[in-house]
Amino acid sequence: MTDWDPNSFTALGFFPADHAAAESGKVYASGAYWGTLHFPEFPAVLPSMALVAVVQQPFSAAHADHEFAIGLENPDGHAQSLDIRGSFRAAPGLESRYGEPNVIPIIVPVHGLPFDGPGDFAFVLRVDGTELARYPIRVIAAAA
Repeated sequence: MTDWDPNSFTALGFFPADHAAAESGKVYASGAYWGTLHFPEFPAVLPSMALVAVVQQPFSAAHADHEFAIGLENPDGHAQSLDIRGSFRAAPGLESRYGEPNVIPIIVPVHGLPFDGPGDFAFVLRVDGTELARYPIRVIAAAA
């Protein structure tokens, strides 16, 4: 559990998966929460994957446009070849109580993610320019 600020966005979950989809406010993911990729040689390409973010939107931020960004950074914090940007606008559901936050699932399919070499990387989630979550992965050179 993390401390919850009723006036700030919070990442309830942020992770990679082999495949993911969102339907009726639920996230369906398979092959999720992996942290290591093995490639026999570099440069290498991960053919397909999905990034899943579950964001809690404060009540005060409902009915407004918000920007999200998902990127990939190396250990030095330099941006790599992944730069996903989008926007959302959400309102409380009919069953919500006044003042309750919204839960917003964001699923992004990624195809052809390149890696120039092995190392430690991190997927980074930002909403409205503020970093909400970071998910580390390790890319390893391994024999096929």
